[in-house]
Amino acid sequence: MALFKLLTMAASRTRKQSLLKTLRYMSNVPENTVYSGPTSQTPNQRVTLTNLRQKYKKGEPITMVTAYDYPSGVHLDMAGIDIALVGDSAAMVVHGHDTTLPISLDEILVHCRAVARGARRPLLIGDLPFGTYESSSAQDVKTLNKSVTSIGEVEPEAKGIVACGCKLHSWKG
Repeated sequence: MALFKLLTMAASRTRKQSLLKTLRYMSNVPENTVYSGPTSQTPNQRVTLTNLRQKYKKGEPITMVTAYDYPSGVHLDMAGIDIALVGDSAAMVVHGHDTTLPISLDEILVHCRAVARGARRPLLIGDLPFGTYESSSAQDVKTLNKSVTSIGEVEPEAKGIVACGCKLHSWKG
């Protein structure tokens, strides 16, 4: 309400526009709102494994940044980042644990969905928390299926890899 009064008290239209522009830069307004939100540097151009392979062959740098929430995802999108990593480090950075061990797959998936809503362009990589893949191949597939169905969008090449029963992307450390 105070903002409305401030705007109505402004003497000229230019001053109102200037104030709105200043307020816009001071917040994380979601895309497609009345205030028109942030826009990506390269809209509608989703980064794929093929794009990354081409960049690598050309010797171009590939950028990867960790994100845990919607505003971070929006900023990655606006900055033109290639890969958004949602790490199990969210256990320590966001949830305040001493190690990454306490975070569950469901908690990681909440962070993945939030980043995915904000970061439309980058390839999204989500860590698998400890205990969600180590015991067997069957557990690997179950965890991967839950991750894929929860987030929704999957790289076409990844679907083929999963259909073969192979691990999609993993590392320990």
